[in-house]
Amino acid sequence: MSCFLCIDFCRGLIWGTAPRCCHNCVRYFLLTAGHNTCYCNNITPGEAERTCRKVVTLRKEAQGKGNRTTAQREYDRVYSRLKQRKNLWKITVDEWNTAVARVQGLMTQSECGELSDDELKRMPAEL
Repeated sequence: MSCFLCIDFCRGLIWGTAPRCCHNCVRYFLLTAGHNTCYCNNITPGEAERTCRKVVTLRKEAQGKGNRTTAQREYDRVYSRLKQRKNLWKITVDEWNTAVARVQGLMTQSECGELSDDELKRMPAEL
């Protein structure tokens, strides 16, 4: 009987399915070919209808966006604007590096309390 299980397991590996342990509920699920995921589609223990993937996604979103300060949000906005200008060749790499360093310095000053939120929003607009 164990030989049958070994052969079946090996055939599954050949076809691209492999067992994996869910990082949320610690149950095993089959990992399909082309998808490298750490969470299963089973109902989460203690939940009525949400799966492990949905629960972990909601938890990560809450941690990432909820704890952002005004300085961090402003830095993200300015950084993406500068990166787009660099990718479109509107500014050189050296200009981009100096502008990003200046914005990082402004963010550090704001987190230390040296700049108010209004001053912080006005400063990167000048870049």
